[in-house]
Amino acid sequence: MRSLFMLFLAGLLCSGPPSAQGSDVPPEWVTTDRLLSDTELVAMLDPQSFPEAAAIQALYDEDPDAALQHLAARLRDAFAERYYFDWRRVEGRFDDYRKRFPSREAQHRSLAKIHAGLYPAAARWKLPYRNLKGNEVTAYELRHLARQHKMLDMAFVHLYDKRDPVHVDYFTGQMRSLNRAFMAGEFEDDEGGNGVYESFRAGYRVLNWLQVHAFFLGSDAYRWQDQVELVRTLLHTGAILHQKNQKFRYGNHQTRGAVALALIAILFRDFAGTEAWYENAMAILDEHLEREVNADGFQFERSVHYHTGDVLNYFRVMQLARINGFDVPTQWERRLKKMFEAAVVLARPDRRLPVLQDDTDQPWAEFNEVDAFMMLGAVLFDDPQINYFAARSVASDIYWLLRGEQFGRLEDLQRRRPQLASSALPQTGYYVMREGWSDGDHHLVISAGLSERKPDHQHGDMLGLVAHANGQEILPNYQVRYSLDDYIDFKNSRVKNVTLVDGLLHGRDWRGNKGGSGFGKWGFLPNPTVIAWRPGPDWDFFAGSHDGYEALGVTTFRSVLFLKGLGWIVRDRLESSTGPHEYQQVWQGHYSQEQGNVHHRATFADGSGLEIVQLGATPDSWARELRRGKGNLVYTQSREHGDFLTLLYPYAGFSGRLPYPMFVNGVLESGRWTIRIREGEALQSAEFRSDASVAIESGEGVFLMGATWFEKGDARFSLDDRSDLFLAKASAGGKVTWLGYRVSKVTVEGPTREADRLELRPGEASQLPR
Repeated sequence: MRSLFMLFLAGLLCSGPPSAQGSDVPPEWVTTDRLLSDTELVAMLDPQSFPEAAAIQALYDEDPDAALQHLAARLRDAFAERYYFDWRRVEGRFDDYRKRFPSREAQHRSLAKIHAGLYPAAARWKLPYRNLKGNEVTAYELRHLARQHKMLDMAFVHLYDKRDPVHVDYFTGQMRSLNRAFMAGEFEDDEGGNGVYESFRAGYRVLNWLQVHAFFLGSDAYRWQDQVELVRTLLHTGAILHQKNQKFRYGNHQTRGAVALALIAILFRDFAGTEAWYENAMAILDEHLEREVNADGFQFERSVHYHTGDVLNYFRVMQLARINGFDVPTQWERRLKKMFEAAVVLARPDRRLPVLQDDTDQPWAEFNEVDAFMMLGAVLFDDPQINYFAARSVASDIYWLLRGEQFGRLEDLQRRRPQLASSALPQTGYYVMREGWSDGDHHLVISAGLSERKPDHQHGDMLGLVAHANGQEILPNYQVRYSLDDYIDFKNSRVKNVTLVDGLLHGRDWRGNKGGSGFGKWGFLPNPTVIAWRPGPDWDFFAGSHDGYEALGVTTFRSVLFLKGLGWIVRDRLESSTGPHEYQQVWQGHYSQEQGNVHHRATFADGSGLEIVQLGATPDSWARELRRGKGNLVYTQSREHGDFLTLLYPYAGFSGRLPYPMFVNGVLESGRWTIRIREGEALQSAEFRSDASVAIESGEGVFLMGATWFEKGDARFSLDDRSDLFLAKASAGGKVTWLGYRVSKVTVEGPTREADRLELRPGEASQLPR
């Protein structure tokens, strides 16, 4: 058979390709309404990319099976050179994988068993039907069947089991069942919301099946007929993805489909027209990078999960394009590096990221592991600051995406701890208060953003806080899972660190998705306004508001003052134009009552803890709630205007806790900070006198909380509104920093001066008249 093929090849190299074949075929050569026949598949070989095209085409006229068998052999050889790893050397690489990641075997086996226990090889692709356990297949389950991610686990098990052919037979059977379902019209289309050829699900399936293909190519059970069928299937899927993605659409679903289209075009460039697929895919992906990555570098949906997922999408394309000598837009590197730098802005001292919005890797988890994600940055950029967060060795998640020579470079990365202080992602709306990068340092993120486009993954947590200190999640947020019946609860305000009015949550008008998979979004979410952001070496200040309760006649303000070495002072002010309301301040965690309605404590396993102290008006009541083992603490005020002044005090161990009683003669001292509670007409010290309800002093100056006037020297300063401010000592410049929510004016009077008016802007320092 091989000698016959070589005779055809020798003759056709002289005569040239048929004029109706190869590159003369228009880009639309693959139909979307059916799979290519064998004749069409062979006819579409491009002689410019596949030198033996004419020989195989001529042989096909004489002996179709022989031609297809030779085509499969040539495509196998090409795949070994083009894919992320060489399938011919997979045995040695898999042995290394087993040694590096011994725990993964049980995980792969468990997931493969789940898949095989639910669906036969001849699967069904249209609802409704029952799985092998006799249960109705849900929309969520069908979507995951369409993604075929557990089929990849089965391919791993195939290697663990010394290439047991049962896994190959199962895969090829399921692949063919999808093709039969397509030709018979027995599959879920996009109109029903659960389309198996929808861009994200089809794209995900392509990524998984390409790796399955690479694992199976060394198996005798994976016949050449199966390999040709997979190529035919991938080309058909590519045609569908190309057709569906001619124009930009916001969201990660199109991104995943465009990634798959680019990979098909690179790996199977032997077929005419795929260059048009590559150009289309790269144009779409470039537009996503341009329009969906904010100027601060974070992905527009504001979720860590979708941010890291998008980076992995682009990495897949860049890595394969580089291996194959394909052009990648020059701006990709700059934009992608900005995405890793944005992750550094959010990162905590323990090198993890907080949970923000729809993070879905581990339901109910309180942090995001990102060492594997940051390793992608190390591969692309080898920047010591990015390398600092990368895993110490290659992670299992990206092991199969890297070439062998890249492993060695990752073992010897130069790492440098960031010097970044408190900072922000202003376009995305995350504000980070950071004490430092040492273990135990305090870290808090304020969420003050709303995606202008497609805020589908946003939670009801406007002006919500997430905090970490002493290695603990002191104010946690929680990951979610779309298929869980608690998803709607964990996407809203009772499990956030926010304020509420009359029990009304931030997220309203729930809209479940069309297919009924469990995912949904809020029809209403508050719009935020950032009033002030002032980071500094000793203290940071943030102030913002949102319109979530305007319909109730309530304006919502929140300010956060970070006193480094002490903790945070949170001011929640809720101004009503419609009379009394019930105002609630919600804090996540498990708390005990320490003193009345004003002092509660959470203690962690290592003896560290968080104390919450109400420094202002005493709440009318407090309560605790539980959901899925997660607790919260809710303070309630019922009055015309709500006003909470709250100290969040993290401590590292028993000796660092707040004393009892907390205030002795109205004074509490903690490190370099002294807190004074007004018990009489005024608070005073050598530096000031004021009617503020609370004063917090350090060597640099004093914070006056809830003041209407203060005296300094022989001058009296009268404020238009009761508010908070910082008075720097004369040795520190003698300026006043306004910590209110609106532009205000202060009247300055004294025995030796005429009355004067000074304008104060939130977060800005102004020189006091001398």
